[in-house]
Amino acid sequence: MTRTLSLIAMLAACAFLALGATGASAADKPSVADQVATRLGITPEQLRSAFKAVLTARVDAALATGKLTPEQGAKLKERIAKANGLGLGAKRASAEKRQALVKRIGAKAKRLGVAAEYLGLTREELRTELQNGKSLAQVAAAQAKTVDGLVTAMLAPVKERLAKAVAAKRLTQPRADELLERLGDRVEKRIVRSRNAK
Repeated sequence: MTRTLSLIAMLAACAFLALGATGASAADKPSVADQVATRLGITPEQLRSAFKAVLTARVDAALATGKLTPEQGAKLKERIAKANGLGLGAKRASAEKRQALVKRIGAKAKRLGVAAEYLGLTREELRTELQNGKSLAQVAAAQAKTVDGLVTAMLAPVKERLAKAVAAKRLTQPRADELLERLGDRVEKRIVRSRNAK
């Protein structure tokens, strides 16, 4: 996720430099891209071409590392090539969709229903135990259940959603594996931490 966010931040910086690619404003003031190009001693079109080349290279790198599916990469390259400016709206929209998906999947892992079912408790009973300062690990031990089993149970819905996202080509398998590993680490930490822990 951090690497993806870094990529998006870099692209956003490029977008700032290239704003105004559609031409001069109503007051005929040069765009930021035009001013930067002038300072560099190149034409605005050369500057925009350079930005597009960088963006295309970034898409290629994301494809090579499995951060994007071939379909996502092809769509982004097409939008970059056809854009009057740099076509960064497409990249931003793609990033926002992925972030929303990750957020939904992460929220699934935080719900107590799956944990309560695995532990043989109702949600209310589990919530009461947690409010009394016990950790999920302590509750599991009291119910003769293992932490590993609890982690597996809590991640099961997450794995299912990730598999669907991969099948729908919204995520690549390497990216899904990476997300599952990170969410697994978070779930494990949550299980051993009590509500009253600082």
